[in-house]
Amino acid sequence: MRILLNKSNLIIILLLLTSFFSYGQTSSAVKSSETIALEYMKAYGNWDFEKMKTFYDENIHFEDPTAAEAFKSGFETVGKEKVYTMFKGVYQAFENNKPPYISINVDKIFSSGSFVVINSTYESILPNSWYKNSNTEKIMVSIPFLTVLQIKNGKITIHKDYADYDTWTKQIQAQLTKK
Repeated sequence: MRILLNKSNLIIILLLLTSFFSYGQTSSAVKSSETIALEYMKAYGNWDFEKMKTFYDENIHFEDPTAAEAFKSGFETVGKEKVYTMFKGVYQAFENNKPPYISINVDKIFSSGSFVVINSTYESILPNSWYKNSNTEKIMVSIPFLTVLQIKNGKITIHKDYADYDTWTKQIQAQLTKK
């Protein structure tokens, strides 16, 4: 059996070989969801609102049901500008809307489909005015913190936080009652 190598056959063979060797490989230009999540968490931990905003889908949905329960107020908002504004307003008692110390230390991360789950530790110095008007001592918290992100087309479409606000409250009370 003799195979004729004309231009059409040669092109088909080259396409098949290219497909075969590239199967299962992803473009290095496309970031993984976990990489996007880690970059976002770094910006989140630095309280860098401008950088955080670059990760958001136009219709991002943010929610923190644990904060809503702990603080008896709504912690749910939709839309890139609204989420950005909400985060920017959290620590407005500080200069530049940022505490002198804030950190989100990622302990573990995993992904499943479009979801990325980040288990971390949130640490921050809180505004004294939240707890004692004339207090000059720093109030520090360090609590377990879980973030669930849904990432589609390289953008965060859903951001849900869950924090241990029972521990938050105990740590604050211990600092306020110390002598």
